Amino acid sequence: MFFNVGMLLVTFLCGYLTIQWIPITHPFVLSDFFISLVVNPLKFFAASMAFFIGIICAGSEIRVILHTTIRTWKKDIHLKLLFYFKIGGLLVVFFFLFQLGWEHTLVFFSLSIVYGIISVKH
Repeated sequence: MFFNVGMLLVTFLCGYLTIQWIPITHPFVLSDFFISLVVNPLKFFAASMAFFIGIICAGSEIRVILHTTIRTWKKDIHLKLLFYFKIGGLLVVFFFLFQLGWEHTLVFFSLSIVYGIISVKH
């Protein structure tokens, strides 16, 4: 249980740091975006690392959710409270990150879902 809470906290922290460290200005100009990344290479590297660690953590949680769902459909096992906690916790993390920065969160969780689906083993 503590491991699952830790994964959700790491996912939130990495998503939050990505939102804070990678600026997206409005109106969006691609050249300004790339220049801001090149001018601050250390900040870009730290944001990239936080982004990838967050994708791996969220993707692993999504993988477990998908794997449990597949097992439930195939073998008719009953879902446990931990399964519902994982789904609810992941939705809460996504909701709060979406409130902070919807562009970052959309990319963050889209890639997390793709990673989670790719890593599911039958």
